[in-house]
Amino acid sequence: MEIKKIVGIAFIILGIMILSFSSIQLILTKLSLPPYSTQTEGRYVAYSLQVYVFFFLTLPLVVSLFLAGFLVFPSMFRRFYVTVRALSALFAIGGFGITALLVGSGIANKIFPIFAVAGTSPLWIMAILAILALKKSKPQQEA
Repeated sequence: MEIKKIVGIAFIILGIMILSFSSIQLILTKLSLPPYSTQTEGRYVAYSLQVYVFFFLTLPLVVSLFLAGFLVFPSMFRRFYVTVRALSALFAIGGFGITALLVGSGIANKIFPIFAVAGTSPLWIMAILAILALKKSKPQQEA
């Protein structure tokens, strides 16, 4: 029981650390941008790519770590089961929805479907973990 608790908390702490590091890096990059000109437009392009990586790679990874922490030790969150169920449903629908849109867009642009599915793996892995968390979250037992 103790090991499950430690592993669950470790997943959550790892997720918080990754989110903190990525957010600070994104903010520092934004603050260090020079005034826009034709000579500095490459930095703006690099910053916008970094924002895309944050939203489509880092955030699904962090959410997946939080969900994995919940799946390892769900009794730690029994007070928040309604919130966990609502967020899990939202992450499952959002993850599969965005995956379907991106894969469909990739196929329309003649990208091999295996590559399109593999490229969206952080999103559909998050959605699968959200479905598992939705099934595992149960109301608190009355004493």
